Amino acid sequence: MRRLVFVLVISCLASVAFAQDRLEDITAPSSPASALIGVQPQSVLSPKSYSALEAALFSNFLNSRGETVLPNDFGIEFTPYWASDHSLSIEEYLYPQNVWSGQIVRNSSFSMATTQNFRLADSTTTSGLSAGYRTTLYIGNKKDREVIDRFRQQIAKNQKVQARIGAGANQLVFQPEIQSRSDFIEAIRPVIADALEDLYMVDSTQLIEAQVNTILADSSTLPTYNSDVDGFLDAFMNMVDQNLTEADRKLNAQQVFDNFKAYIKNRQGFSLDVAYGFFLNFPANNFSSAVAPRHALWVTPSYRFKDDMSRLKLMGVFRFETYNTGYYKEYFPTSEVFEHNFDYGIAVAGDFERFSLQIEAVGRSGNALIPAGRDQQGNQLFRKAGRSDFQAIGTFVYRLNDRLALTYSLGDSFESIVNSENTLVSLLSLNFGFGGPTREDISE
Repeated sequence: MRRLVFVLVISCLASVAFAQDRLEDITAPSSPASALIGVQPQSVLSPKSYSALEAALFSNFLNSRGETVLPNDFGIEFTPYWASDHSLSIEEYLYPQNVWSGQIVRNSSFSMATTQNFRLADSTTTSGLSAGYRTTLYIGNKKDREVIDRFRQQIAKNQKVQARIGAGANQLVFQPEIQSRSDFIEAIRPVIADALEDLYMVDSTQLIEAQVNTILADSSTLPTYNSDVDGFLDAFMNMVDQNLTEADRKLNAQQVFDNFKAYIKNRQGFSLDVAYGFFLNFPANNFSSAVAPRHALWVTPSYRFKDDMSRLKLMGVFRFETYNTGYYKEYFPTSEVFEHNFDYGIAVAGDFERFSLQIEAVGRSGNALIPAGRDQQGNQLFRKAGRSDFQAIGTFVYRLNDRLALTYSLGDSFESIVNSENTLVSLLSLNFGFGGPTREDISE
């Protein structure tokens, strides 16, 4: 029964998520909060999508007996800017002039993760909560400018035909030889044909004539041509607006949007993620016992290659962590914990139509000052201690649709504080995306 309920919930979420036509596809869960609480094994924070809200379930969904279990580790990430609609030009979307409002604020997201299964050294199960913030800076380049110009021209074509027909109609109604509705229709035909040739850039007279006939198919319903020129023109332009290859204009707009979406997915160039997060533990499982044993700061540079290698992305990670050694001495007395840890490494990712792959290799250097007695004057002496560690993790992401992604991670992680021998990573997760920029948010 629990398995059936779980499948139904996932199916409903998938259908709801699929209902929106969004600019960017969902990616693997990658938030500072989930990384700090330990439910997300990757050290490299991949740039997130522009979904207004992302929710992730971290679990293998099966217990040791092969039974379906509901996950108790959750993570969410909220991007306030995309929670409401915005009308941005392609240029402002790709190449914002104001770094503060156009990049830092727009790309800011806040994350939170929870677990009901954070174990202390004595096997006590406690609750954990983490929160994080991050933003992304994109460095514009020549390619972006070229794309902006190309898409602007494509979108402008959708409006050019109607504008030219309207200008031609305004000239015709004041010509003395136009005495009737049929005179006007015959005179406007070459104007429409010329405008369509410019839009479609074809020399097929038969195709152009068919389109002209489609536009003028309802001309018999126009009012009688008389002294009410304005009324006749309004009725004529309404007919043109309805019949001006409505399907083709929609197709053109959708094609522009799809091309733009594909470019955003594989947008070449350099970006920089900056993130911060902290972890709260509740050892006594009540709010008054809250303590923050861990803080972290990330800097993640990324570079997407161009042309034939546009599916490849190279990422680096620099993460600085601080640990509350007093907390770990009390609740993990036999574990060796260093006050400061510095992680550094790289990741290579490949994005394809329905799936993506990422492999990361990250090293860790930890250090702390250890009490080493006192000198003759009674001053405390310290010695510097350190250690190094390494993790390698591969991640496979399959997008069930553009709002729902299934992720599996496998690899060898850093030594854990509770059980240093258990470094195997094998984790399945689901990531849901809601909201975010749509075609209506991007204009010429």
